[in-house]
Formats: sequence, structure tokens, C-alpha cells
Amino acid sequence: MRTITRSIKALIRSPLRASLLVGVLGVSIGLALIMITVNGAFAQRLDDIRASVGTDITVRPAGSFGGGVFSFGRRGNGPGGNVAATPTPAPSDSTSSTPPTITDSDLQGLTSIANVASITRVITAQYTGDTLKAGTIAPPTGQAGGNGGPTFRGGNGNFTPPIIVTGTDDPNTLGSLISSDTTISSGRTFTADDASKDVALIGQAIADANSLSVGSTFTLNNVDSDGNETGATTTLTVIGVYTTGTTFGDNAIALPIDTARAVFGRNTDVDQAIIKANSVDNVDQVANDVKNALGTDKADVTTAQSTFDSIASPLSDAKSSSQVGMIAALVASAIIILFSIGLVARQRIREIGILKAVGASNWNVVSQFGVETAAIAIGAALLGAIATFPLAQTVANGLVSDPTSATRGGGPVTNVTGGGGGGRFFVAAGGTAANRASSLLGSVNVAVSPSVFVYALAIAVGLALIASIVPAWYVGRVRPAEVLRHE
Repeated sequence: MRTITRSIKALIRSPLRASLLVGVLGVSIGLALIMITVNGAFAQRLDDIRASVGTDITVRPAGSFGGGVFSFGRRGNGPGGNVAATPTPAPSDSTSSTPPTITDSDLQGLTSIANVASITRVITAQYTGDTLKAGTIAPPTGQAGGNGGPTFRGGNGNFTPPIIVTGTDDPNTLGSLISSDTTISSGRTFTADDASKDVALIGQAIADANSLSVGSTFTLNNVDSDGNETGATTTLTVIGVYTTGTTFGDNAIALPIDTARAVFGRNTDVDQAIIKANSVDNVDQVANDVKNALGTDKADVTTAQSTFDSIASPLSDAKSSSQVGMIAALVASAIIILFSIGLVARQRIREIGILKAVGASNWNVVSQFGVETAAIAIGAALLGAIATFPLAQTVANGLVSDPTSATRGGGPVTNVTGGGGGGRFFVAAGGTAANRASSLLGSVNVAVSPSVFVYALAIAVGLALIASIVPAWYVGRVRPAEVLRHE
């Protein structure tokens, strides 16, 4: 108790010195605590993003293009224009080779692969009828011309994107097929009970352009297996309207896969399959097993790892920066307290000598300095912990960069200037990827919990133990006789 009393009195005798030590050390400890908190928030956000995008494995016929809204499964010969799904390989020995396909039987064989949670089949086609109108995209201000033509790479007027019809057996995958921001604005999506019913989920742009709502009907032209119109039509009932916030995303129609196959003359082949692994840790193994089962000449197998890497790159960099900052702050705190206590002990050699002369043991003197050091460290740690609450979120925001600010050719990837008339056309693929990355990255919400005080106490105790080395060294070297001789 005497030791504690002497320590408190020593601090009171030098309030300015004690305050300065607490302030300087508090800044370093506060920075360390902020970085610890921010690092934890970044790690949690990375886990959340990995859980959102990390388990998808996409399988497409070898050499095919894209998937989802911006891909086309077959060639359409109707009014919508001709769009080929896969490039036709060059003739070999004067005989055209058949593009590879993936069928239901191929996918059925994948269900036995370990760690496969689900397999979703998808087919896509371009709308070829003349009864539906697509939503149009107006050019930027000052870019429209007077001839009413599409502004695609230099034209004038509004651009009318194609209407894409997607058939799937799992409507829950529409977020990855169309846009991560897909939401049902009215009605509902289709379920397993609607597997072969003539029902449709349409985008908001199509609904607005055609005055359609839940319960309305529209027709699609039936085509045969070669993509030629048969003259028959299928009447579909709208059961839901979705929105993505973009005209491109809202210019699409989703159908149950059996319904889509009946309309577009598709039997058992698919344009892509989305395989979900049961765990992020098993994605690579499942992808390799799928490649081995189908063969690289038959299918292209990709995972969401590249998407995760692009989305999480800013967070990973920020997490690394916070780790470096945390280590630097802790090292600075240790150096500050060692230097400060060493300087104080050197200035108090006379006091140490007198204490030892009147019978105080080395342990008593070292304990006094230890209590003083602990009091300063705890005070600084509490100051740093209190500062963590208002500052951690600001530091996190400053460390994270926006993935949509990526540049191409020195400029932001937001539009491409066309030739000729100088019009601009929104880059659908790049813009969608950037928007998806931005929405998944989102903002890192730093929740500073009371546990930060536990970290602060642990840091304070650690610094106090480290700093006690200095007075112990000084006390052991001081000889009372020599100190008193110079008095």
C-alpha cells in the first residue's frame, strides 16, 4: 500500500510530466486500437463478401460467350435480329465441326460430385417477336442527334437494347444472372410449382414500355430447334415485375426453364449451369472435379474467385494497411514508454538512492516505478479507447477505395465515346460488373464494441511490463553511498 501511495504522490508532484506522457502515449495506443477495430471490421466484411460470391461455379459450353442477360443461347432468326450464341469453329477437313453443348444428362452426372450443393440450369435467347417494346436509353445531354437512330458508337438518338429471355429452374439465381440489385417490385417470382406453366417475370422497363403489370398477358413467338419461327405463339401471364435500377437489366424476361424450352425449341441442352459448392473452402476442388468430369474440350468452368478478388481487392489492401498501422502504433507506443520511463528514472537517481539508503529494497523501488508506469499506461489506454469510438469509422472510410473508380486507358470506365457523331454508349458489361462490385463491397460499418476497453487494458499491462525493465536496470545500478556523497 505504501508503494501505491508513493507512486500516486510522485505523479501528483509532476502533473505536467504525467499529462504529457498520458497524452503522447494515448495517441499511439488510440491509433493501435483504431487499427485493431478497423482490421476486424475489414476481416468480417471480407468473410461476408466471400460468402456472397465465393461458392458459385459457372459451367458453359467450351468457347461460348457470356451468360445471363448479356448472352444468347441460340441463333434467333426473327425480328429481333440474328445473334449467335457460340462462335462456329473453323472448318476442319472441309467439314464443319459441331459446337460443344452441355445437356441435362451431363449435369445429372455432376450431382454425384462431393460437396456440390445445387445445380441450376439456364438457357437464354433474344426476343424475336414484334408485340413487345423494349425500354430505351436516352443519350447523355447534348449527345442526341436528329435522325432518331441508335447511339451505338457514334450514332444519334435513343439506344434500344435487345430484350433477353432467360429460362432457369431456380429463380433465386436471377440476382447473379441479371444484377446483384435485382428486387421484386410487384408480384412474385416463380416457384417449383410453376415449372411448366406459362408464367413470366418481367423487368420494369418492359412493364413500363408495354403497360404490363401483374396479371397481364403477352405472347412470345415459338421457334424450332434451328431457331426458325414456327408461326405459333405462347401466351404468358406476368406473375411478377422486377427492377435492377438499370434499363439494361430491366429489359429482360425470366421464365421457368421448361416453359422457355417449349417456346424456343430447346430439348435437353443448356447455355450455362450454375453449380454451388457447399462451402467456400470446397469451391476449387468442386471446380476441378467438374472439369475432369466434363472435359476442357466440352465445357469452360469458372469460379467466382476472380470476382471475389476484384471486389475484395480494396478491402484486402485496406486490411493490410490497417495491420501495418497497428504494428507501427504498438511499436511506437513501446518506444515512447521505454524512452519516457528511462528518462524519468535517470532524472530521479537521487530519489532512488535515498530510498535505498533508508532501507527500501530494489523490489520496493522497482514496484513504485511499475505502479507509476501502469497508471500512466492505463490512463493513456483509456484515452485511446474513448477516441476509438468516433474515429474508427472515419479511418475505415479513408482506407477503402471504391472499386468502380477503376480506370481504363486513363479514364473512368463509365462510357465509351463513339466515332463519327461523337455519341456515347453505356458499356453494359463493364458497368454491370462495376455496379455489382460496388454493391457487394458496400460500406464497411465499423462497430466499436466495449471489448475495445479490454484490448486497451491488455495493451496497457503489456506496455507497463515492458517499461518496468528500464527502472529495474537503473535501480540495480544505483549505489546509495555514491548518490549521497555528491549531496
